Amino acid sequence: MRFIVLGGGITGLSAAWFLKKKNPGAKITLLEKESRLGGWIRSSHDGGFFFEKGPRTFQAGRSPHLISLIQELELELIRSNPASAKRFILYKGKLRTPASFLPMLIPYAIRELFIPKGQKEDESIYDFASRRFSPKIADLFFDPLTLGIYAGDIHKLSIRSCFPALYNWEKDKGSVMKGLFSSPKKAKGLFTLKGGMETLIQALEKRLDIDIVLNCAVEKFDDHEVIAGGKTWAADHVISALPPKLPTKSIWVVNLAFEGDVLKKKGFGYLIPTQEKESVLGAVFDSAIFPEQNQRGESRLTFMVREEETHPLEAALSALDRHLQIGAKPIYSSLFLAKNAIPQMEVGCGYTEGLSVDGCILRGKRLV
Repeated sequence: MRFIVLGGGITGLSAAWFLKKKNPGAKITLLEKESRLGGWIRSSHDGGFFFEKGPRTFQAGRSPHLISLIQELELELIRSNPASAKRFILYKGKLRTPASFLPMLIPYAIRELFIPKGQKEDESIYDFASRRFSPKIADLFFDPLTLGIYAGDIHKLSIRSCFPALYNWEKDKGSVMKGLFSSPKKAKGLFTLKGGMETLIQALEKRLDIDIVLNCAVEKFDDHEVIAGGKTWAADHVISALPPKLPTKSIWVVNLAFEGDVLKKKGFGYLIPTQEKESVLGAVFDSAIFPEQNQRGESRLTFMVREEETHPLEAALSALDRHLQIGAKPIYSSLFLAKNAIPQMEVGCGYTEGLSVDGCILRGKRLV
């Protein structure tokens, strides 16, 4: 049997992996439009410092398919520093922990238990959070969370597609809080790969006995034929692992490294609500989360900056000074524009497969 897999991101590579396991004798050709595999999974060692340009941390309790694939490929998984469980939100120009908002949150949480179910098939994250909690909670908590994951607008993005657990808790339990407290306990903590997430891509490429064609953009395809790279490809089956046709967002990724330990606050990082009117969406304290990836005791941080910011490095350095009181100059910095990297699952889009790395691996398995 001859198969063609379209797309060389983690979805396409996973599809090829599961297909080869199911049909060891299959002839598989994978077509990828870029000059490299892996999509937005990119690890860098430029300047002697380790950074991820794309996905970097994964929740142990929500990544069963990723963990299974890592184990099959015999890659080295590392766990996060327990101190990185602490997270911050920028509020009125200062970093605060979510726990510091508890006195304000408790009345809304109690009230939410008695809010009737919504009748709409889908609604925006803002409408859902405002209805079940309040507009204030939507702006202060749901907004930065959405920005941190999707870099998107809570007034446009779908609660059903972006946060299916919350959507289902309301539908099944009648309340988000009831769903939260009755849901099975999952493994806590974060993990990644010691050599970076791109080692997953490299391992799949090395282990897969298939033909890989790079710089080969797909123009048209059906179940048995593909027009790509100026030629026609025929197969018994065509498997499309191309990205879903959704609107997208771009984002600046700013990596900074400093000599020694300059972080006054230890934790995962912080998020910034839209109401703070910042061009920076948030920051991740890379060296605090996975110190094993440090080279010589340095501090490593990644800032996410809005695409429309014309001076993303300066914006990140300004935030560093104002939010973290770090005035030191970085010994390394890099800019990367993740162009059209984040699909926007807007209200009514109907896409429910999930866009996380774990979700992509599951999608690849289901395609097979």
